[in-house]
Amino acid sequence: MDASTAFLVDELSAGLRGAGDPRAAESTKRYLKSDLQHHGVGMPVIRRLVADTVRAHGPLDRPHLVSCARALWRPEVHESRMAAAILLERHVRVLEAEDTALLEDLLRDSRTWALVDLLAGSVAGRLLLRKPAVVDTYLRWAAEDHQWIRRSGILAFLVPLGDQDGFPRYWHVFTASADPLLEDPRFFVRKALGWVLRQASRKHPDEVYGWFLPRAGRSSGVTVREAVRHLDAARREAVLTASRRGGGATP
Repeated sequence: MDASTAFLVDELSAGLRGAGDPRAAESTKRYLKSDLQHHGVGMPVIRRLVADTVRAHGPLDRPHLVSCARALWRPEVHESRMAAAILLERHVRVLEAEDTALLEDLLRDSRTWALVDLLAGSVAGRLLLRKPAVVDTYLRWAAEDHQWIRRSGILAFLVPLGDQDGFPRYWHVFTASADPLLEDPRFFVRKALGWVLRQASRKHPDEVYGWFLPRAGRSSGVTVREAVRHLDAARREAVLTASRRGGGATP
C-alpha cells in the first residue's frame, strides 16, 4: 500500500473512530448479533465520511481502490468494513470482471447480512450491468451451500432486475437459478428470494406473478410475503391461497 493510500485509509479510520458512540455500538452489535468490534457510527455518517474523504483525495483508480478496500476491511471493525463496501459502491465504474474475486473474499468474511447486502445487492449487481460475463460467477455463488455466498448469488440480481435493460436479459437467468432454492430452509436465503421478486414485480408484475404462482406452494412464508407486496389485490390473494394450499405459508 503506497503512502497516499495509507493516508486515505488512516484519515477515514480516524474519522470513524471519532464519530463513534459507545451506546450505539452496543445496540448495533446486539442487533446484528455481531462478533466484530463496533464504533457505533450510523450508515448516513459512514457514507458522509467516505464521501468527504473521496472528495478531498479525488476519485480512486482501480489499483488504489482495491488496495484501500482491502486495507479498510482488514481490521475486524464493522464501520471500517462498511466503509470499504461503500468505497467500492462509489467506484464500481472502475471495477473489472475479475474483481468478483475481491468481492467473494469479502463476502466470505462478512459474517453479517448488513455487509453482504451492500456488497452483493449493490456493488455486485451494478457490476453485472457493466460486465455481463460475471453472471456465471453469481450463478456459482447461488448454487453454493454457504449461507452468505448463496444469499449473495441471489441479491446480485436485485439491481439488474430493476433496470429497464437488465430485466429482459436476466429474468430467466435469475428464475432458473432461484427455482431450486425456494425450499432452502434458511431465513436469509428465503428473504433474499422474496426481496428480489418484490423488486422485479414493481415494473414487471405479470412476469413475476406468472412465474411465482405455481411455485408458491413450495415457497416459504417469508418469500411469499415479500414477493406479493407490489402485486394487485387479486393476484396477491391468489398467491397467498396457493401458498396455504401447498403448505408454503410457514415462516
